[in-house]
Amino acid sequence: MTQHIRNAIAAATLAALAGVASADVQIYATNNLAPTADGSDTLIVFDASNPSGYTTIGTLGVSNIGFGGLDFDASGNMFGYASFIKNTGGAAAGLYSINPDTGAATPIGSSVQSLQDIAYNPTNNTLYGINSRFQAESRLYSIDMNTGDVSDLGIIAGLPATHHLGGFGIDSQGNFFVQDFVTDSILVGDGLNFSHMYDMGIDTNYSQGLTIDWSNGDTGYHGAVGQGVFPDYFSTINTFATDGSGYNAMGPNFGPNDMDGLPPVEPGDLAIRPIPAPASSLALLGASCMLTRRRR
Repeated sequence: MTQHIRNAIAAATLAALAGVASADVQIYATNNLAPTADGSDTLIVFDASNPSGYTTIGTLGVSNIGFGGLDFDASGNMFGYASFIKNTGGAAAGLYSINPDTGAATPIGSSVQSLQDIAYNPTNNTLYGINSRFQAESRLYSIDMNTGDVSDLGIIAGLPATHHLGGFGIDSQGNFFVQDFVTDSILVGDGLNFSHMYDMGIDTNYSQGLTIDWSNGDTGYHGAVGQGVFPDYFSTINTFATDGSGYNAMGPNFGPNDMDGLPPVEPGDLAIRPIPAPASSLALLGASCMLTRRRR
């Protein structure tokens, strides 16, 4: 195999991978403000750069329940966690499997443990959850993706004395990120120990969505919802760098508010379907390696 053919194979492989990386990121979210007859959330999808162009996939079909947790595992299975009862604001609990093509949610298992958010860790194939109590203590949990059983892993250290965690994501290296809407900050840690990373510079409210695009560059996405100029609320998709180099506040929004100042979407959580290595790229890489080995 001549060198110029090997170079052509490598160039084609890099071009294919670059095409994946340059494509606009598709984000899924639960919409807590969806006007459904039974008070269920809907599942939506949108381009990260244009959330106002979102498409409603379908209703989750779980009456009067708001979902505050949403994520994919490495195989592309989508999970959601029931977080609150809409008409009372009380806590709800339970893991669901969600069909990303229809939005339909199917219960996996019930639990007595409420969680504000969930996140999948690609380094150990584990689903985690967080819960804050009385704005003074937060705990980390693991969630069995087959049964929905929730296990308490301990108290999270390094958080502000008064806090309430509303967003949670994990990057490709297993670093944990949480959003606190009391101090309007993002913190980074290893699961049970955190330190301050960003002051967001905006006043956020409860029910935020946060996720890390761990299969495609580790960009962080935050669905920020908060009180703007009265009576209007803002609902935007902000980005942040997981290396600490910047948080981009007040990104693109979900569209015009209604007469009461409410946005069309309040993202209970965000999730990005992981990108597998393209089959064509793997084949090219495999061919290149085989041909290289044959020459040795």
